[in-house]
Amino acid sequence: MKAKISLNPDAVVASALRIVDEQGLAALTVRKVADEFGVTPMALYWHFSNKDALLGAVGDAVIAGLHPPDDDLELEDYLREAMTSLVDAMRAHPNATPLVPSRIMVTETGLELTEKTLDKLGLAGFDTDRAAAVAHYALMIAMTLVTGEPGAETTVKPTERAEAHEAKLALLQSLPEDRYPRVRAAAPAMVDCADSDDYYGSAIDIFVAGVMAQARALV
Repeated sequence: MKAKISLNPDAVVASALRIVDEQGLAALTVRKVADEFGVTPMALYWHFSNKDALLGAVGDAVIAGLHPPDDDLELEDYLREAMTSLVDAMRAHPNATPLVPSRIMVTETGLELTEKTLDKLGLAGFDTDRAAAVAHYALMIAMTLVTGEPGAETTVKPTERAEAHEAKLALLQSLPEDRYPRVRAAAPAMVDCADSDDYYGSAIDIFVAGVMAQARALV
């Protein structure tokens, strides 16, 4: 066992988040975190009643990285900054991204961002149901972008990515060229993202453009 160090909720969450970052969400166990502090798993239950509570706290830590946009921004710029903030918070901890949807509405930061986004959409003419749908789309798109970034998919273990990417590239480039010339040409970009910032920025621009097109149709 490692030498004991100070055990408190913040330290436990930081340790759990590091494990998730390095090894993936499935690798997180109460015992593994306890080993980081040189204590038994029971010691952690003074701070978190069970693994689900610990997972919730890890999700909250990711959401704490959000930077809500300026309230005075118009809808288009507000949406772009809100989406960028969501993506950036998740990009910092991609393996923990699946925890965000269940925690976004139970943290003050997440609730405030949601409330202000819904307000901006309402002022632009979106009814309550449509505004709620748009807010949900934003969260799901941000999560999907991060967990599915070409070359960094969280569903593939880091140690297995190179082999998986080579196999996927070989499969795509083995397709008949007369039937799938564009798929073959795009294969490298579909397998590995050459410019992550452009990948996220372009996707956010497309989403915002779609919302703004709907907003104009409401006028």
